[in-house]
Amino acid sequence: MQIASGPADGQWRAREADRLPCSSWLAQFYGRRHGALLGSGTAALELALRQLGVTATWRVAVPAATCHQVVAAVLNAGAVPVIIEHAAELLLSSESLAPHVNGLDAVIAVHQYGLPCDIPALRRLLGERLPIIEDSAGAWDLCSPGASRVVTSLGHGKALDIGGGGALFGDTPVDGDIDVWSPGQRCRSSPASSSALSIHALPALMPAVAMAQARSQRLRQQMSGLLARLRDYGLEPWTGEGSAAPNWQFIPIRTRELQLFERLRYSPHAEALGVCAPAPGALRELPMLRGRGEVAQGPEASLELRRNWILLDPLAALDHPRRLAAWAGGYR
Repeated sequence: MQIASGPADGQWRAREADRLPCSSWLAQFYGRRHGALLGSGTAALELALRQLGVTATWRVAVPAATCHQVVAAVLNAGAVPVIIEHAAELLLSSESLAPHVNGLDAVIAVHQYGLPCDIPALRRLLGERLPIIEDSAGAWDLCSPGASRVVTSLGHGKALDIGGGGALFGDTPVDGDIDVWSPGQRCRSSPASSSALSIHALPALMPAVAMAQARSQRLRQQMSGLLARLRDYGLEPWTGEGSAAPNWQFIPIRTRELQLFERLRYSPHAEALGVCAPAPGALRELPMLRGRGEVAQGPEASLELRRNWILLDPLAALDHPRRLAAWAGGYR
């Protein structure tokens, strides 16, 4: 995919006036026409909720497999987070959400680990009334129809990494509530709620987009061979349904036996390959949730099922094929 044309000099100048065209330029990569650049991904999610009309009575569905900052954003907006358990699966699905739809006011759909959450299926389940916020912090080059707003983080380790910040995207202007200093601040009918991304961070966006595009292109070219190699080793990499291709921030590998999970997780080659594992039940144990959130129980899962995913860094696996063979080859 070609990068859309930017300013004539190839760089965004660090002036307040550049923030709006820069955000609009970035919005096209997320399938939207308008954008807003903020101080963090959490702030972007809070702003999305406020623009959708959040109140203290709102109950907002949050998938159990996601970052704790998603829960923090819902709490900061004054709403009630409802943690949707989805057993051994990594993404929120219409099947896991369906029993809990009644009483919900919004849904946050997360492209966790760069895997495509089936937002069109969620939209069919919810109808047109309930808003869906698409969280693309872990994904690049995934645009799903059906979401009311799209948010992302620009922090370290995210799909689009400039070291910090966040963004909000929509099909109508979304930057009206950002706290950018101007004499007009004194005339607001309501206080500004979210701080803008520093103007000094704007020049970092174009190189970050170029890196994200290059990574995505490399993975599109080489991922099929890597997945085939993992299957040849007897492993079971994640496979999804639908037409959207994963962005592969990580490759999830299902381990149906606890012994295999432990061997892969604690292999001497694991660190070099970026191997880690999701923490089961991490959101439900957050102290910030006590008395302020709900957990919507899903299908019961044994310890082996709840801890059955290993996450592998695809670039590390491609760059170190011998380590990959040593890590995985003995576990047929």
